[in-house]
Amino acid sequence: MRAGSGVVCKANITFYMLRYEWNFMKGNILQNDKLSKVDCAYELLKNDILNVKIPPDTPLKMTWVQKQYNVGSTPLREALTRLESDHLVILQPNKGYIVSPVSIDELTELYRARKLVKQHLLKEAMLYGDKNWEADIVAMHYCFERQLSPVQETCRIDDFIAWAQSHDAFDGALLAAHRAPWLKRFYTLTTEHIRRQGRGLRILMPTVEWQEFANSVKKSQALRTLYSIEIYTELKDAVLNRDFDMVAQLVDKQVDLVITANNEIHELKERSNKGGAN
Repeated sequence: MRAGSGVVCKANITFYMLRYEWNFMKGNILQNDKLSKVDCAYELLKNDILNVKIPPDTPLKMTWVQKQYNVGSTPLREALTRLESDHLVILQPNKGYIVSPVSIDELTELYRARKLVKQHLLKEAMLYGDKNWEADIVAMHYCFERQLSPVQETCRIDDFIAWAQSHDAFDGALLAAHRAPWLKRFYTLTTEHIRRQGRGLRILMPTVEWQEFANSVKKSQALRTLYSIEIYTELKDAVLNRDFDMVAQLVDKQVDLVITANNEIHELKERSNKGGAN
């Protein structure tokens, strides 16, 4: 591993934080002089919607939102229009805006759409990646495999967060050499929606339902495979060897495992909810 790769690891693993520190985020947004009132309202609402602080299907009453976010009606309307174009809110005739709903079918569609984009981005990265790109992949994989896996019984919430952040850093390193910025933007957008859908459906909520999450890992073979390093090591090796067919197959396999695990957990929750209602 290159000297300084630990610094690279720490710098990259914060890209997708699973913990949302509201006060820190809000302070940064409000204190940013470059942001207009519309931008502030948009960013604050977007972060709360993505992190399900405002749950799916919630009516966004103008008076409540104005008071909650200390924003005027004009910038708020503009912010909501932008959020509608992001598919995060819906304007209902004669009712106003609501937060977009979530569903297991939409979550599955998002995973399949992102898979196609990821396969193309990986192909580009393999075509254009240089030795520095390869070294970063090796460094990120080293950081990743050093994390305590969620399949291990000693894993706790802080360990899971570190594992998830390292996973995202490794994923980012694999894609880093692409030359398709618009596709990468779409990849980031679908990732945001995937995580909102998952939080909204409460499929995997380790930060608030740790014991239930741990039980799900024990019950689901698909989850245990996804939380083991082997499948990611295979992907690393295939990418570094420029084995295009194997990379496509491994991405297919990973997404199939994710969809299987999501469906298993969603069905268990549905049965549990029905049982609790009787």
